[in-house]
Amino acid sequence: MKTIANLFLLLAFGCCAFAQQWEVGGIGGVGFLDTVHVSTTTAGSATAGFATGAVAGAFFGQNLNAHWSGEIRYEFFASGLKLSGDGTSASFSGVDHAIHYDLIYHTNRKAPVQFFVAVGGGMKVFVGTGAQEAYQPLQQFGYFTQTHQLKPMLSVGGGISYKLSDRLYLRTEIRDFISPFPTNVITPPVEPPGQQVTYGKVLQNLVPMVGIDYIF
Repeated sequence: MKTIANLFLLLAFGCCAFAQQWEVGGIGGVGFLDTVHVSTTTAGSATAGFATGAVAGAFFGQNLNAHWSGEIRYEFFASGLKLSGDGTSASFSGVDHAIHYDLIYHTNRKAPVQFFVAVGGGMKVFVGTGAQEAYQPLQQFGYFTQTHQLKPMLSVGGGISYKLSDRLYLRTEIRDFISPFPTNVITPPVEPPGQQVTYGKVLQNLVPMVGIDYIF
């Protein structure tokens, strides 16, 4: 009976300690997406990618110890599709969604100002939301599609956290979201005989952000 009581007290203490380790927050910024090179054997070259746009997100995490924490994060990207080449450009509305888990190393969780670095991974969904047309500029390099495509994603970055109160922190950070290029959303054209269209493989999305972090 005494052993059961001790186990109960240990579990209760653990739950109380565990409850103090959670954090939740919101974050926003601007996404600067990279472009990839598009080359053809007969029509020259162009670039394909996504326009700069607003980013908003939320995160829920656990402080593991004085230096390490883990976060589940979601970001929404307002990023239109674009093609550029031959002195002209074409665009198409679109959005992206990212969900990922990151491990974060802090210099000291108890310090009023702390630096941190983060690395993690997850998935990113690219969505074309514009109206498809039979003809579009630069169609010799690619077509915009009203579809979506899921791609694996690597998240890396870092920043600074400022203590505003015992439970509230201001966070500034910069992240790089790295994924394969979504060739179902911006898709290469059907190749006529004698022409080959080649797209770059990797897309990067550099995002400076500011957010609020609540510890409970």
